[in-house]
Amino acid sequence: MAYFLKKTTPSKKGLYLQIYEGYYVPRKGKRNRSFKALGYYDELKAKGIEDPIAWAKGQIDGLNEGLGARKDAQIGDASTSKNAGYFLAKAMFDALGKGFCRDLDIVARPHRAQYDFAAFLKTLTYAQIVEPGSKLKAFRDVIPNLYGAEPYSYDQILDGVNFIGRDFHKYVEVLNHHIGKAYGRRLGVGYFDCTNYYFEIDGEDEWRRKGPSKEGRHDPIIGQSLLLDADMVPLDMELYPGNESEKPLLRRRIEDMKSRNGVAGRVIQVADKGLNCARNVYAAVKEADDGYIFSKSVHGRNLSDAERKWVLLSDGEANEWHDVRDGSGRLKYRYKECVDDFRYRCRVDPGDEGETEFTVREKRIVTYNPSLAAKQRREIRRTVERLEAKVRYKEIVREELGDSAKYVNLEAKTVEGERVKIAASLNQKKIDEDLSLAGYNLLVTSEAGAGAREIYKAYHNLWRIEHSFRVMKTCLEARPVYVSDPNTIFGHFLVVYYALTVMRLLELKAFEDKLPIEQLFDFIRGYNVTETREGGFVNNATDTPTYRAVKEKLGLAKLGNVYLSKKDLDNLFKTEF
Repeated sequence: MAYFLKKTTPSKKGLYLQIYEGYYVPRKGKRNRSFKALGYYDELKAKGIEDPIAWAKGQIDGLNEGLGARKDAQIGDASTSKNAGYFLAKAMFDALGKGFCRDLDIVARPHRAQYDFAAFLKTLTYAQIVEPGSKLKAFRDVIPNLYGAEPYSYDQILDGVNFIGRDFHKYVEVLNHHIGKAYGRRLGVGYFDCTNYYFEIDGEDEWRRKGPSKEGRHDPIIGQSLLLDADMVPLDMELYPGNESEKPLLRRRIEDMKSRNGVAGRVIQVADKGLNCARNVYAAVKEADDGYIFSKSVHGRNLSDAERKWVLLSDGEANEWHDVRDGSGRLKYRYKECVDDFRYRCRVDPGDEGETEFTVREKRIVTYNPSLAAKQRREIRRTVERLEAKVRYKEIVREELGDSAKYVNLEAKTVEGERVKIAASLNQKKIDEDLSLAGYNLLVTSEAGAGAREIYKAYHNLWRIEHSFRVMKTCLEARPVYVSDPNTIFGHFLVVYYALTVMRLLELKAFEDKLPIEQLFDFIRGYNVTETREGGFVNNATDTPTYRAVKEKLGLAKLGNVYLSKKDLDNLFKTEF
């Protein structure tokens, strides 16, 4: 789409000039939006611009010429920089076999694209890894600078992303199928968690709804659930309206994952305390014959007095603590365990009049971490110090207390007839209780026969899924989202999911968990070459430990050469795992 000049008279200040651009919305056609505000005609003349309209048209001609130049760039006096680091991501896709691309093209056949659809989806993934951002940015600045990548028009990118978003589960399934063929899938344990992404818009729609935001914002959000296999490789994702509860998603996603991937055996669900509820327990052990590992807050209201008392009990014959120490003999953590029958109550179906009571034999494991205890006590004392000042100067506002409200007693007193005054004081009993419970954590599992340290290790692998969300939000900039059509939003998150999965496979399979994913991002984004007028390339990459580790692992003798030929780069893109 081209740029053009828009002239308006919005106020008494006279003619106002803006550069507008055309863009394409799938199924809706051409749309226009402001690209750059130039200013008022008279103010531009006052700044020394003799003919503001001619000056503005000159800028627009330059932008339109740039659009054409990007499609078929020529080497001139200035060298051209290309990213070649994405050869690692290409090698990872290649490792999935030729059938992967064949199946993608078959699934996308209804699109009737006039280009190789598998190559298109892979190119979008490379662009998201190399320099994430809007689809316009990918079209203008990223894809043209990927060494050897095929160009696509902006309309093709928008239309293609919209198409894959209409049925994104199919593309997840194709990816899973070929990961399973290449590396196998360990599905005996599944790690599940949810997050959400905000949209900087005023109004809500069917999917972007206001709900509890992970960033504490008040914008409409979309929720995302993510499922990892036992190797911490992404297995599935789901998107849901931002005002929907996360807890029912655990049951639906596990059930869907098992049916999609042909999992006939038990799956041990590992999730944090936010997904621990009686209905999920019932679904796991009574409906699906699965298992679970959850954490349970030692500070929460759902912990019974008997459980809280057991957490704090000292050593005894029926209450034995076990110490785990590091190589220097320092205490890393302590744990103890018990097995018993525990009763739950829940409403099985929303239409049920009453709750169903059931019993589950569970193992409870309580751990104590001295480092965590010191950190939590510092946080509690800092919170109490702030509250003391607020109570002293009567600055308590209930709505502003947040989680710290539990440390404040608020008592309503009637004065002067029906007027109500709020009296505040510190809840010392709750403060002392939380200080005594600092550093403790309670794990609950249906796997009564498993060892405590085995359960502890399985639960603490959950950090990988939380880390995956951080990677999506930071390294891959999954938000803010620059599109608004639901299918295009889904397509955007599919591309981000593909990028995360490829990078996780690189980290865990290709480099055997010896190079953190962030270092792999840095290598890929930093390995750039500059084309010279003679047709060769100069390597711009900086020597780093990751750079050397990649070179040694893959046996790429010329990876660090300053001068590279086209043949050298072409050989780089033939790298195999």
